[in-house]
Amino acid sequence: MAGENIRSIDSDNLVENIRLNTLPTLLMARYFECALRVSPAPVLATVSARVGSIEDNRLGGWYSYRISKAALNMALKTLSLEWKHSHPRGCVVALHPGTNDTDLSKPFQRNVSPEDLFSPAYTATMFLKLLSGLEPRHSGSFQAWDGSPIPW
Repeated sequence: MAGENIRSIDSDNLVENIRLNTLPTLLMARYFECALRVSPAPVLATVSARVGSIEDNRLGGWYSYRISKAALNMALKTLSLEWKHSHPRGCVVALHPGTNDTDLSKPFQRNVSPEDLFSPAYTATMFLKLLSGLEPRHSGSFQAWDGSPIPW
């Protein structure tokens, strides 16, 4: 993923990224739709990534990962519009965790200031706080761990 440029695009890698980063959320929505419909305040939230924002893309590169997260974001936005009618009390959102101190982010951490590198436990706590305040008016949004909006 790191440094992927147009010359290094690999179709198998692109398809695998979509399979891993986009498809599971759609399948969960499909299989949990009935249960969510009867919930008094249904929420479908999934972890996306700021690199999936088309408007916020300032660096380029990482085609396969960016495309898979942009596809996830489009799927969530589309689902929020579909469920606006069938799940009017519901909320469908994409969440950005920030940069977490994990093996996945190790190669990129040198570019992250210490105050912007979060423990997974901190991010989970912030997500729980954010999720507890979601309402139908938030459906179709893309939000950072701190509740700030991210452009699609």
